[in-house]
Amino acid sequence: MSASAVTLALTEDACTPAVAAPWIGPLVALGGRTARYIAKLDTGRQLVVVLSVPQRDFAAALTGMGWIMNSAAPAPNEPLDVLRQLEPGTPVRVVTHTEVIADHFRAVDEANKIPRIRLFGSQWLATGIHAAAVIDEELDKAIRQPIPRPGVVAQIARLSETWEARLAAPQADLAIIGTLKWLFEDLGAYLTREGETVVPDPINAELSKLGVDQRARLVAGLGGSLADLLLPANKNCATWYTRLYAAARFADHLPLPSDIRCVILDGSGAIKYVAEVEAPIVICILDRSVADETAAEIAVQLRNSRGEPISLKEDLGWYPPAGIEALAFTVPL
Repeated sequence: MSASAVTLALTEDACTPAVAAPWIGPLVALGGRTARYIAKLDTGRQLVVVLSVPQRDFAAALTGMGWIMNSAAPAPNEPLDVLRQLEPGTPVRVVTHTEVIADHFRAVDEANKIPRIRLFGSQWLATGIHAAAVIDEELDKAIRQPIPRPGVVAQIARLSETWEARLAAPQADLAIIGTLKWLFEDLGAYLTREGETVVPDPINAELSKLGVDQRARLVAGLGGSLADLLLPANKNCATWYTRLYAAARFADHLPLPSDIRCVILDGSGAIKYVAEVEAPIVICILDRSVADETAAEIAVQLRNSRGEPISLKEDLGWYPPAGIEALAFTVPL
């Protein structure tokens, strides 16, 4: 998706019209540009992008969304064909019309006209399985969750056309490190077009007749928040795209899993670990509202001692919006 093709806007209430800001689209676009740059990145080198923002509200989430929007969709497949090839006990993720289920495969029962898919904890008609993929890691227990709804921007980016396949086999290669309380607050917001509500007007009118708690539950079920696209990992989710780490305890998680390709370091507490992160793409977000230049000094020292500068305009095809300063360079891994 080209962030300049539409005017993007944020709202913290799905029933309230979203408000545009000139920095929203460019931050989403930056995540997409870095995703595309990997093809140009020499083996054994890492791209580091450093942003200096007036305040870092939403910056990590929006940049991460751009990364996910530009992730490749899984190769098309027929779920039944995938499952027929599996040995009993194989961890799988299946997507139905309403749920994502992570469980162990038991068997394909083809005794009847419509085959049945048997998992250890449930069974389904084959026609009810919209996508399926093997899980390449251990699965301790069966997990079921309502299918996340990606919202308006995912429709703009045409992710909705392959959304079920993406949920079955997510790339799950993004990590964001920062203050978890602030990150989760950001993920509760909604990204859409300027002046639009996430909830359509007819539904909005009906919701206004309900009590506050009931309205909140129904709105959450409609999806469309930043979290519904970034899909942060937790022990109760059946599918996910993004690992979130607390900056205060990030050292305990190093080195990061090798399948992480993009790491967003949100704030000075996270940026101090920039030299220890080995992912191909690292995005550092400096908050100018905080009177601490330590993180900026660390980033500049890394560029001056080991870095080879690249052009944001020529190499990434990205232009910082007013109020945001940026530099980019590569370093050896």
